[in-house]
Amino acid sequence: MADSPKIIFYFDTASSFSYLGFEFMERYRALWNIPVDYRPFVLTDVMAKAKNSFSPYKLPYLFQDIRRTSAITGIPFKGVPKKYPYDSSVALRTLHHIKNVHADLLPEAMRRLWRMEYVECRAPESPEDVKEALAGLVDANVVDTAISMPETLDAVTKNTEDVKKIKGFGAPTILAFKPGQPKP
Repeated sequence: MADSPKIIFYFDTASSFSYLGFEFMERYRALWNIPVDYRPFVLTDVMAKAKNSFSPYKLPYLFQDIRRTSAITGIPFKGVPKKYPYDSSVALRTLHHIKNVHADLLPEAMRRLWRMEYVECRAPESPEDVKEALAGLVDANVVDTAISMPETLDAVTKNTEDVKKIKGFGAPTILAFKPGQPKP
């Protein structure tokens, strides 16, 4: 049971709406004085379970919405990588590991990966890409450690299954808990 309000924010770095949602969440988290538990999950697995597929007709509108939101809010967005969507598993596993060993650095690590993707228009897919995005924030060995640990894969898989159980269909998936209530 939640004794105080809290938010669980499931995200995939390959999700442009996760990026926008994260930036909004970070803007208001301190004002709301509510802890946010960021949890990486595999969006494509959730979308497949929900029968929510990428439509070639939908994507141009999706990115137009993001450009408009960027213009209004000042959240940086220049476009998407040529390879989109991409395999985000290295980034997701690395972020889970950072959450466990350097929790205070997690929001900045997330932001750096999304800026690589949506400002530099490069997919943070390989270990080298993720290391480059996180350079100066964490040691490069953090990425190697994260992708070698079965626990990071297990955690991302569990988060993905958790989103499926609550009938999530996209990213971000956000759960808000009121004080004294065990369910969102």
